[in-house]
Amino acid sequence: MESIDSSSTQQVIDTDEQPTPVDGRDVTAITQVDVSENTDGGKKSGFRQMLPKIIIGVILGAGAIASGIYHYRWSEYSKYHLTTDVAYTSADSFPVTSRVAGIVTQITVKENEAVNPGSVLIKLDPREIQASVVQAKAALDVAKQQAEVTRENINNVPPTILSEPLSPITGNQPRLVLPKLPQSVNKQIEVNRQQYKAALATVTQRQAELKQTELQLSYANINAIAPGQIGNVNIRVGQQVQPGQTLLEIVQPNPWIVANFPENQLERIQPGQKAQIKIAAFPSRKFVGKVESVSPTPVNSIAVPSPNSTNPANNYSNNPNPSNNVRRIPVKIVFEPDSIKDFESRIAPGMSADVVIRTK
Repeated sequence: MESIDSSSTQQVIDTDEQPTPVDGRDVTAITQVDVSENTDGGKKSGFRQMLPKIIIGVILGAGAIASGIYHYRWSEYSKYHLTTDVAYTSADSFPVTSRVAGIVTQITVKENEAVNPGSVLIKLDPREIQASVVQAKAALDVAKQQAEVTRENINNVPPTILSEPLSPITGNQPRLVLPKLPQSVNKQIEVNRQQYKAALATVTQRQAELKQTELQLSYANINAIAPGQIGNVNIRVGQQVQPGQTLLEIVQPNPWIVANFPENQLERIQPGQKAQIKIAAFPSRKFVGKVESVSPTPVNSIAVPSPNSTNPANNYSNNPNPSNNVRRIPVKIVFEPDSIKDFESRIAPGMSADVVIRTK
């Protein structure tokens, strides 16, 4: 019992203080409580110190696992898919030009309006052309009159020519043969015939001129040459236009995608392969298409980062090292009809797009 008391009091009280006389049971209880509290406190303190390291380790481990899964899935995905964000929409467009000079009197369509072939788009002042038509008709009438006169004069010979003596009949000719007309008479008749032919040619020329002026009169109404949507209206009422001047454009509702892929990926691209398309203007809509053709002409060099390059300056098209510049080849991708339904007229040329081609 004495040994218990001495050992217990050394752990509980300071060595400079005198021990309090207590019985053995009380000392033992106090000693057990104090030792237990010190042990639990040490364990808790050590756990608290290790907790941040454990959390960091768990986070790093989870990140490494997630990164590994991502890279594995991307590796598997890239085996059968080619992606590019260097893509844009395109469509057939027809410039509408004026064939004659004139002043715009009316514009019958508005920007983005749908039109059909033959629809009147612009009207020009026709009065000058109408005056030309009247002149052409008058010139044709004069030519016809002159032709009629020359036709009637084919066999008319001046009296001075007819008064010339006839060629005598020789003794070897039969008596029934009429005397020959003077040679000058035959020449005059031939001249009359040539004049008639010239008059007929003039009539033909005047008819062509009349048709030309009538055609120009029809050009005073500028019509749509194809179905589509009006765009880029560049004229106003009262403006003077010249032949060949572009007045507006008609964009046909048949858009497609031009996707520029690096030349080192073309080996895996074939016509008929399916493609997924996302257009920036319609982020919630996914379109489906297929590869139609690969252009034989590359576009300008576009910088592609070198896998061994750590300098951002090497990742731009002005990089003097041509080994880091990869030429891109345009690939034409057409939309599936069901995929583009109700969007034909909403997709305008030049919209940016992302394209994924499934190669297998």
